[in-house]
Amino acid sequence: MDIEITRKIEEANLEIKKKNEVIDDYSKDLKRYREDKKSAEWKLQNSKFRCRNLTWSIHQKRENLFYVKIALNKKSTGNRAVMQSPEVTEFSKHISGLKHRVQRGRITLKEEKQLIKQMKELKGEKNKVVTLVSDKQKKQDEVVKGNIDRLHYFMKTPMEEWPQSLTEEINNLKASKLDVTKKMKYFEQYLEDIDNQISYVIQKMDTAISERDRTNELRRKSKELADKLNACYYKNHGLLNSAKHLAITKDIAALAELSNSELEKFFSQWNEDKTFRSDYNRRVLWSLDIRGLSKDGRIRNPDEKFTIPESLIPWPTPVFK
Repeated sequence: MDIEITRKIEEANLEIKKKNEVIDDYSKDLKRYREDKKSAEWKLQNSKFRCRNLTWSIHQKRENLFYVKIALNKKSTGNRAVMQSPEVTEFSKHISGLKHRVQRGRITLKEEKQLIKQMKELKGEKNKVVTLVSDKQKKQDEVVKGNIDRLHYFMKTPMEEWPQSLTEEINNLKASKLDVTKKMKYFEQYLEDIDNQISYVIQKMDTAISERDRTNELRRKSKELADKLNACYYKNHGLLNSAKHLAITKDIAALAELSNSELEKFFSQWNEDKTFRSDYNRRVLWSLDIRGLSKDGRIRNPDEKFTIPESLIPWPTPVFK
């Protein structure tokens, strides 16, 4: 096998080994990043679940605070709550205005009758609104009472102190939610960074695999070229084995026939094929050079130089891009 081709194959083997080590390192990095991503995703999901629970708790506390304020307001206003509602108050103002115009006495009798009629109609409408507001208030009172009764099991202080306690709890829950939200943003950014790292490692690993495959292809073609260039060696080796076998069996006739046949074949190729002659000279000269012999087959003198014609330089090694 040509020395240059052998060197190329050895270099390719070393390069493929290095690339395999690099690819293995990238695979380990990829596995570690994916495990970190899985852990971060799990923590992010937990933070989202915690945030939803805190949001629900804040909503519940605000709702409780709303009902407590209604109950305390009801406690202070008593039954005046219905009459003080915006809907009823609007009617009362309108009726009072009409009543004031009648009492001033600066209107005609016809106008006075018309105003009195309007007041009766408004009072009728007001009574209907009072009834609706009262029914609505009763339903609200039932809901408030149910919530207040439920809160009595949890709140150990007087009801007048509940608004302050609930407000403090809401503020604490808001602070906890803010901390959880910060964690969520951290994990989201962390996952984005990990995805970028995974993409980078995959890109580098794909590049290393591509380079390894190209080197492997170069090694394969170099081996094919070496096998092609050494085909004559294996053929000659087989021929010598056949001749040895014939000599051992003392088949003189077959040995003579084989010798004459190969001799005719050699001279035919020598006379007709220039490439064959060049290849033969190259192989002989390189064989002599490697064994420290001169061109005529004798042992070289220490100061004797062995030069090979440029036309017989060893076979070119293929380069694949």
